[in-house]
Amino acid sequence: MRNALTQQLMGIKMTLRRRRLPPEVVHSLAQSLRALVGLKELEVDISFTSVGDHGACHLAQGIGTLQRLQSLELLLAGAGLGHSGCEKFAKELSSLRSLTRLKLDLSLNDIGDAGLRELSKFLRSNLLLQALVLDLNRNRISDPGVACLAQVVLELPTLSELEVALFDNRVGEDGARQMAATMRGLRKLSRLVLGLNRNAVSEAGVQDIAHALSSHSLQDLELDLSVSSVGWAGAHDLGMALSSLQGLKTLSIDLNVNHVGSAGARLLAQAISSQQGLVSLRLLASGNRIREVGARELSQALGSLRLLCCLELDVSGNGIGDPGACELARAMGHLAKLSRLVADLRGNLVGDNGERELARAVGDLPKLERLELRLGGNCRSSGAGPLHHELKNAVRKLQTGGCICDFSF
Repeated sequence: MRNALTQQLMGIKMTLRRRRLPPEVVHSLAQSLRALVGLKELEVDISFTSVGDHGACHLAQGIGTLQRLQSLELLLAGAGLGHSGCEKFAKELSSLRSLTRLKLDLSLNDIGDAGLRELSKFLRSNLLLQALVLDLNRNRISDPGVACLAQVVLELPTLSELEVALFDNRVGEDGARQMAATMRGLRKLSRLVLGLNRNAVSEAGVQDIAHALSSHSLQDLELDLSVSSVGWAGAHDLGMALSSLQGLKTLSIDLNVNHVGSAGARLLAQAISSQQGLVSLRLLASGNRIREVGARELSQALGSLRLLCCLELDVSGNGIGDPGACELARAMGHLAKLSRLVADLRGNLVGDNGERELARAVGDLPKLERLELRLGGNCRSSGAGPLHHELKNAVRKLQTGGCICDFSF
């Protein structure tokens, strides 16, 4: 029976996250994996276990023997992996040739450019890949490492889904340009996620990425570009790129803490309104000084997206008062298909009228299942501030109807 199980078992998922894993346990796990010769799908999560270079290599040795493996999800965030360990880790996995889906989470390690270079060599051997997810946040990766990765990804002929997260690394304008060149060459992509938050990407780098997006046929797009010096010019090019996309269903843009301003918000709003097929929109624009004018433009764009089921909007810290808040609320109230709404208006100038309009808006949404409203830190007209009666009543009615609500002020 044991032999039959090892031959016929097709998929397995192991979650050992935040567990204490001594070397002998990791070695035993690797040996057990070797026996599963018929395995086609494998998910292993050993994040935050501090297995280190040796433990990761032992595990890769076991996985590398699974020649029939088609889908691999390997999560090693915060596992103590360095660049030399990553090199050995990648070499052990290089015998895999049948992968069509691969997810590697190596965030919060220290693989650097050298480690990413070796990891890229492993990817080059997987020409059947259709979906690739790489979480490489906080790894001291800079432009040379990104250049290696970009070149290899461009050589994957069947790739249709690509997700690369590089939050809080050292990627600059050259790295952004390399990623843009890769995006330009991947014409079969239907899903793209690119995370460059908190790097050294200049506005010119953002513009390169925007130009590379033009005329793609993406269904899902996520761009995370917070703290990237995006101003009017970057917003203009992003807007032009978004307007050119065909068939977009889900869109997520993180532009928190940039310099978009009201003029840039107008350009982005016009681009968003052109995507009438959107069912999910996530727009994060905190700390961009979009003010009343920008809020009005966004309101007009949102109100036209009648197919939206999910909306997340962060316009906190933008100097928006009651007029802007009222217009945003009315726009959201017209989205009858919304099942999930997250609205963050903290740190603005929203007063009683704005809150009253928000209460009416959420009360008019018949299909709402999840609501998150954040209104803390607003400066209101009355000295002691309003008592939030109308919003509280609206939230209470929604909860009575089964809606999950998170309301803070």
